Amino acid sequence: MDRGLMAIAAVSIASSAVLVEVAEASAVALAFWRCLGGALLLAPAAARSGVSSAHLLRCRIPLLVGGLALGLHFATWLESLERTSTAASVTLVTTAPIFVVAGSWLAGRRPSSRMLFAVAIAVAGAIVLTGGDLIRNPGSVDGDLLALAGAVCMAVYLLVGGRLRSELGTASYAAPVYAVAALALIPTALIGGVALTGFDSQTWLAIGAMIVGPQIGGHTVLNHLLGRIGSVLVSMILLAEPIVASLLTWIFFGEVPPSTAWIGTPIVLLGMGLAITATQSAGGRPTAVTEVLRID
Repeated sequence: MDRGLMAIAAVSIASSAVLVEVAEASAVALAFWRCLGGALLLAPAAARSGVSSAHLLRCRIPLLVGGLALGLHFATWLESLERTSTAASVTLVTTAPIFVVAGSWLAGRRPSSRMLFAVAIAVAGAIVLTGGDLIRNPGSVDGDLLALAGAVCMAVYLLVGGRLRSELGTASYAAPVYAVAALALIPTALIGGVALTGFDSQTWLAIGAMIVGPQIGGHTVLNHLLGRIGSVLVSMILLAEPIVASLLTWIFFGEVPPSTAWIGTPIVLLGMGLAITATQSAGGRPTAVTEVLRID
């Protein structure tokens, strides 16, 4: 297992917190373009992967489910930010690893007791980290439910990816999933009256950075790791996002992290470390950076 790739994914995904501040566009528009751009960038590698059209057709249902889950994750979570407090939304969406564990269990892939303990520790740390403002800024029920739905959708996306990555390479899996996610976000944009074009040059540059960073360096690396270390450990990488995002916004915008961040961060890192140890004990294989660059 290459911990460097896990770190790259965490930092890349968290960089969206900075890019969202720079871009003069709605979050839905940014999600649409990062998914579409990711699909277009990976399309040539997917075409060269050697996966036949017939095989992709056989996988069409899970590919559609994975893409819809990713699109719905963005749609529900972003909408929750409009209806509830940021603290409540982020706290609830970080529960995704719990649903990944539940889904794995239902699918007959019971995580080890050590992994379950690690997930519990990491999720508890994430709740402490992101929930510092929850008492002062309690959420609304509908917004909280949307954030929880976002966590479930993320879990479905990771579980589907964990299954399909045993059959498809990184690009041949991720390209169609990103394309479906982008298409799924179009109705959300239309219903909400969100503009998908007409941005200034700074916003387009930020969108380009989101495609290369959070989408390719973040989600695509996660999708590669799904074929190596499994969906449970991959889902825990997402718990590092609020840690890195808080650090980046502190560096770039001077936003000092809340006091609870200093308590929650070491707990999250402890849980992730325990999860890595549990995976290695179970025979997890190392991941070479060159394999990600090769894509398939």
